[in-house]
Amino acid sequence: MGLLTFGACDRTVAPAPTTAPTRPRLAIVLVVDQMRADYLMRYGDLYHGGLARFRREGAWFTQGHVQHALTYTAPGHASAATGTHPSHHGIVANEWFDRERSEPTISVEDSKVQPALTAADVSGKVPGRSPRNLERRALGDWLKAHEPAARVFSVALKDRAAVLMGGKLPDRAYWYSPEMAGYVSSSWYADGAPLPAWVATFNASGAALLHFVEGWTRVRDSSAYLRSGPDRVEAEADGVRTEFPHTFDDGTPAARVAFAKGVLTTPFGDEMTLKFARALIDAERLGADDVPDLLMISCSSADYIGHAYGPFSHEIEDYYLRLDGYLGELLGYLDEHVGKDSYVVALTADHGALPLPEEARLRGHRSAERVVTREYQAQARAAISGALTRLGLPAGTLRHLGEDGVWLDARLAESAKVDPVQLRAEVAMALRKLEFVADAFTADELAEGSDDGSRPFLGRYQRSFYAPRSPDVQLRFKQWHLVDAEAHGTSHGSPYAYDTHVPVLFFGAGVRAGMHEQPVGTVDVAPTLAELLGVRRPEDLDGHSLAALVRGK
Repeated sequence: MGLLTFGACDRTVAPAPTTAPTRPRLAIVLVVDQMRADYLMRYGDLYHGGLARFRREGAWFTQGHVQHALTYTAPGHASAATGTHPSHHGIVANEWFDRERSEPTISVEDSKVQPALTAADVSGKVPGRSPRNLERRALGDWLKAHEPAARVFSVALKDRAAVLMGGKLPDRAYWYSPEMAGYVSSSWYADGAPLPAWVATFNASGAALLHFVEGWTRVRDSSAYLRSGPDRVEAEADGVRTEFPHTFDDGTPAARVAFAKGVLTTPFGDEMTLKFARALIDAERLGADDVPDLLMISCSSADYIGHAYGPFSHEIEDYYLRLDGYLGELLGYLDEHVGKDSYVVALTADHGALPLPEEARLRGHRSAERVVTREYQAQARAAISGALTRLGLPAGTLRHLGEDGVWLDARLAESAKVDPVQLRAEVAMALRKLEFVADAFTADELAEGSDDGSRPFLGRYQRSFYAPRSPDVQLRFKQWHLVDAEAHGTSHGSPYAYDTHVPVLFFGAGVRAGMHEQPVGTVDVAPTLAELLGVRRPEDLDGHSLAALVRGK
């Protein structure tokens, strides 16, 4: 489809472009965690700030999708940053079962590094984090290889978002520590140097407690929220605190501590992150010279609020109306301090979200179901146990049952003269019989790499498969089913459009405003920015540059 105009560690690399029509001094990747594509449209008439400018002045790809199946935060951020699918960058989920350690591991955990803090009294409470598990270099690494003087930073509330966006060798990645009520990093960065003084100043400013007393109320008149569902929904949050206003100050010191941790589940967490980003740009002088710099920002509160209240809640609408204002302030700052023609922003997301199943049923999706963790675990374990019994294998052959996958002991099967391929096939067949399971893929099927189109979503699951970390049997749950769930709230993680359809939009220097209808992926973000920056990029990426379309040529 054409352009609809409106408004004003890798071995091989592609050659750098011979000319760069507009070379920004600063590139920003803005990932709004759990931002569904329809949020740009649904509240469009209510936007007057940054999101309004993105819609009006950006190159907007309306059919942007996460192209892998396991739509979680860690793989979503890694894919946008590296231009590759999880099958190549290795971050298959937020956590996976480590076969060598025989325990789950978080995607960015690293016991070999130390936290970098501005308050020594919490050092034992903040874990070490690094991109050690990331198997590919990211946009910031390509930039530094091409321009050694370039500065690269990332920031988010979530550690996994900041760490994986930043790539292997950024100057720093920063994330929020609830224990510290401030931003931290780790010794992986800056040769283990202490955090700069400006970070300590920011943390000491009390930004995390800015809205503690006033609480969270609607930013607009209540009539603006009629397009959302009812405010009182029993399946939201904890089932009790589901309505505006949300108050936090009960007059006790404990309430302040609780708010410093709970600020993540309010719009004010991302307000704080974007203020931190502005402080970072100023302190590190990003975009101040002709060598391009890169800043990766993830707005994590969007995900926490979406999980708690769902995509049709008053809270999620209020979040995006506030985000519109926060981003308006950021763009105004960039206009003044970097220059309107000197920066470029890519807006995208790591995944979307399923409506609350109870809400989905009211909207006509009668098959929608909530399967809580207790039910999922009991039924899945019973099915697996039956398969193991038929094969004459002990219960210990099941090593781990994750939120949508099964890890098995192949060596135990071999010692019992059972072919591991047969073991995986039998377990998959048993799990396919569960009411909430649409399909189960064995590691053998996913490793083949061929997809003739006869099996729905096989290709997406192959893009999510990385043999050293992926389960032996991967589950695909039925559409509109929320499985391994809490009693309230919602989640994501499926290959369905409500989880994969996300914004892909470019704004700023050299960008021609317009809407593009052709399908694109979040893996296209990094190669596109690389070309806009005039940076060599690896040839073996899964994503492709959209720069020609973005420039309108």
